[in-house]
Formats: sequence, structure tokens, C-alpha cells
Amino acid sequence: MKFKVIQTLQELKTVQPYWERWQDHANNDFAQYNLVCQLRPEIESPFVIVIEKNNQICALLVGRLERTQFAPSIGYLRPVKVPTKALVIIHQGLLGQLNEEGAKDTVHYLRSLLSSGVADAIEFHHLSEYSTILQAVLAYNSLWFCEKKLSWNTHREMDILIEGKFIDCKVKAKHRTRIRKKQRELESAFPGRVTWRWLSQFDDIPALCVRLEEVAALTYQRGLGAGFVDNEEYRQRFALFSRPGQLRVQLLEIDGKVRAFWFGFIYQGVFHSSETGYDSDLRNYEVGTLIFIRMVDELAQEGGVQKLDFGLGDASYKQRFGDHFWRETTIWLFAPTVKGLILRSMLRIAIIMDSVARQILEKLKLTDRVKTIWRKKVAKGEMETDKS
Repeated sequence: MKFKVIQTLQELKTVQPYWERWQDHANNDFAQYNLVCQLRPEIESPFVIVIEKNNQICALLVGRLERTQFAPSIGYLRPVKVPTKALVIIHQGLLGQLNEEGAKDTVHYLRSLLSSGVADAIEFHHLSEYSTILQAVLAYNSLWFCEKKLSWNTHREMDILIEGKFIDCKVKAKHRTRIRKKQRELESAFPGRVTWRWLSQFDDIPALCVRLEEVAALTYQRGLGAGFVDNEEYRQRFALFSRPGQLRVQLLEIDGKVRAFWFGFIYQGVFHSSETGYDSDLRNYEVGTLIFIRMVDELAQEGGVQKLDFGLGDASYKQRFGDHFWRETTIWLFAPTVKGLILRSMLRIAIIMDSVARQILEKLKLTDRVKTIWRKKVAKGEMETDKS
């Protein structure tokens, strides 16, 4: 095995044919990666590891060198932040093929990078439990190299059924009755003023982003530093994916004003759900469920989309409608330095505190209630927190 690092956008062009042949997810799209590297101020440079076997490129490990804040989370809170130089391996960042032996060699190489002072830590975003890289990291015999007490998330996916409507195929009878009742209540509350709009072609991206921002600014996701925001990155990402016809947006409008939205990107037959939001004044009408059902029906009618990827994080509606799932975890590797040891200790403490808190809430059956209260406070600006 041989390894080479690419740290300029110009040099990336030398591996572009391999990258574009292997890219299989909206997140590891070559053009989007270039765009993000140019727009985010915290990114120092691209950092793509080219892996060769027998003098042939067999895989790419896609990352970015970033000046960031190391801030392990406890629930939605990040109480301590330490400035950190991190090599961030993006979600779905392994392109090509890497067997068990190759993964072990790659982990050894990553350790050598940390020893050389390239970064204080390496972060792998949401590795699948089946990842050869993850298994190689966990098998690595070093006490300080990584925190092996993992926090797992569930990633879910749903089959798109082309026969019949979603509500008839995937929703139980008692729930269908409730959903249709909410639909009638919404239309009765705003007679003749409700419009559902499905967008697959886009003439004015900036105007669309302005309309989405009016809703996104009011959501709890904004309070967490997450979700859609009308900035240059989102505008250019929309433009990038709209050109080949991959962007889809579902809108709920009342009196011509956007009150709820859901958007995502179609990539190789999969709709990757990205961001959603709705006006909290419409909460009683369960517009989140209504807009989701509308969106899935539109995808089914289009044809060509076999699955819906719910994206990162879990939720009750994902559990309810998902057909497939797997576990993922974010894992950190730390440099053999005093700072690396401090960062690892911070992560360990945060994982333990988060786990204990979740167990207590689950035993008391208060998890959903506390989460709802927390999100409401964040949405109202009553708490300061960061993206979790």
C-alpha cells in the first residue's frame, strides 16, 4: 500500500476521474466538495488521501483540514470548547474499495499523520458499523489513540412504492383517519388559501432561498445552529444540484407565503432528505407529517426514485416509516500529544455524562418531553447552544 495526500483544489483534478466514477452519495459529490472547500472560512485546505495498491489507485479518503472548536456534546449542550486543528473525514468519505488489510494499513498511516503534527485530531463523520475503517480503528492497540466507548446513531431508509398513494400503502387505518382529519382542519382554517407546491425546476434560486429563510429562521433547528440558512453555500449548492435536475423542494403555502418546506437531492435513484422546517403556529395541524406524505407521493409519481434516505439523526417518523436501518458513529483519533490527551479526556467525560442522562430520562419516560421542552426554548432564543 502507498499513500499520498492532496491539499490543493488544482491537484484534485488528477484524481477526478476516479472520484467521479466512485461517487455514490450527494455528500461525496466531487463538485460539491470543491464548492464547500472554497466557501467555508474554517477550512484551511482540502485533505484527500490517495490510496494505492500495486501502483494502482484503489481508494480515496476524502477530508478537509479545518480550524474548528472541539466541543463534545451532552444532549444539545456543548459546555466546553477548545480551539482545534482537525482533519475532518466527511460522511461517506471513503470512495473505492478498501479491504480489511487495506483498512489496517490506512489506520497506521493516519496515526503517522497525527504523530507528524498535521492535526490535533482526526474526526470520521458517521461511520457505518460495517465500515472496514471503523473495525480497523477499534482493533488498533493503543490506549490514547481513540475513544472506543462509542455513541451510536440509527440511520434509516425507506422504499419508495410506486403503486397507490403513500398514505394508503404505508399508514395504518387509524392513523390515516387522523392525518386526513388534520388535512381538513388545515383547509378549514384557511379556506381556499392553502397551496401545496412541488418544485423540480428552478428559475430563481436566490428568491427561493429568501422564501425558505422566512420559515427556517423561526425553527428550533436554527437555535441549534442547524437546518437551512439563506447563505452563499446553500444558494450555490441549490444551483449545483438543480442544473442536472437533482434538487427537489416541497412547499406548503398559505396566502402565497411559505409556511413549511422540505427539500433534498436525488442521487443515483435515491432521494437524500436534507432539511425541513415549518411555522410553529401550524403545529396543531401536524404539517410536518402532511408535507412528508405529499413529498413522497410526488417522488413516487415521478418514477426513477427507489429509496428515500432520511439522512443523519433519528426521529419517531423515521422509525415509523423506515424499511431499512443501520447504525453509525462519529469517531475521533487523537495526536500523541498533551493536547491530544486533553481532547480525548473531554470526549470520554462527555460520552459518560450524556449516556447517564439519557438512561435516567428513558427510565422515567421523560425523553420526548424533555426534548420537546428543550427545542421550544431553543427556538424562542431562551437558551444558547450549538449544533448537536
